[in-house]
Amino acid sequence: MKKTTTIIVDDHKIFRDGLIMLLSNFDFVSVVGQASNGEEFLELLESVTPEIVLMDINMPKMNGIEATKHALNKYPEIKIIALTSFADDEYIEQMISAGVEGYMLKRSDIEDFEKAIKKVAAGGSYFSSEIIKVISRNLYKAKERKSGEKMLSNFTSREKEILSLICKGLNNEQIAELIHLSPKTVEKHKSNLFQKTETFNTVNLVIYAFKNQLIDL
Repeated sequence: MKKTTTIIVDDHKIFRDGLIMLLSNFDFVSVVGQASNGEEFLELLESVTPEIVLMDINMPKMNGIEATKHALNKYPEIKIIALTSFADDEYIEQMISAGVEGYMLKRSDIEDFEKAIKKVAAGGSYFSSEIIKVISRNLYKAKERKSGEKMLSNFTSREKEILSLICKGLNNEQIAELIHLSPKTVEKHKSNLFQKTETFNTVNLVIYAFKNQLIDL
């Protein structure tokens, strides 16, 4: 079985050690490095390029937001999952803008870490339920709901179906298999969704859907 190479970035050694121990339960994950801050992480990337990075936000020297921006600018193929102790809406906005593919709380269950790594590694996205609630509660505005409802009426039934599945973290191949379409057709529908919502990638599309309450949580 091919293992998903992973790096853990967090300034607390006890948490890093605990997370490494947790991930050792997964036969599909291989932890290939760890770092205590953003600067150390960027130095580590010069010798090893992982598929997944579990990234803390609040760290000394260079925080997770800046580290994510620098890393993805140089290594755009890396997929980063943000880790946080608190569901702070300001950090959520900044990390999503920086380019993360997932966002979860450090206290998440082992099953959540398994889902997150599998979905993001497969090309999907993952947001824990607590994060989704914060996005919906703090970013939602009445005028956005009105525009969102109007936008939803412009979607075809197939686009609504695909949007819902995207928001569940499924990638193109998984969606195609589930609703019996070709991945190419799914990608075409996704492109239409990008145009209609004026978003430019999957994560921004998901956030748009949550923000404007286009899907049921």
